[in-house]
Amino acid sequence: MTEADLVTALAALPGIDRVVVVAGVVRAEADRLDVDALADALPALGLRLGAITGIPLGVGGETAIVYHFVARDRLVDVATTTRDNALASLTPRLAPASWAEREIHDLFAVDFVGHPDLAPLMRPHGFETGMMRAPMCAARRPAALRPE
Repeated sequence: MTEADLVTALAALPGIDRVVVVAGVVRAEADRLDVDALADALPALGLRLGAITGIPLGVGGETAIVYHFVARDRLVDVATTTRDNALASLTPRLAPASWAEREIHDLFAVDFVGHPDLAPLMRPHGFETGMMRAPMCAARRPAALRPE
């Protein structure tokens, strides 16, 4: 599949608002990501999940979620933002998403709706869910991601 074909296919997915290519990485942005449509499209697009990144957008605020997919010759990122700090889980459709979603839940208190088991994965005893939203962590965020 050519890069142009990939961009066209991603842009056609429900919820995808914009697809751009930056430094060789295809980036799809979705205000309201349809995880089922995305999961259905992955085999035809030749993509597999590489990682998931969570970026808190302020203490008590929303979280940017970026799904990083890989193919033989390219990288594809699909970015979205939580609503009420929740997002539909990709895990029921794509099992490798489980650990990353659990980790993001531990660190940023994102509720991955439909995840079969959001039990703590890496949170030390005594730390609350969402510990990386603490004020002490906010000061280390880049200025563009700090709350007003």
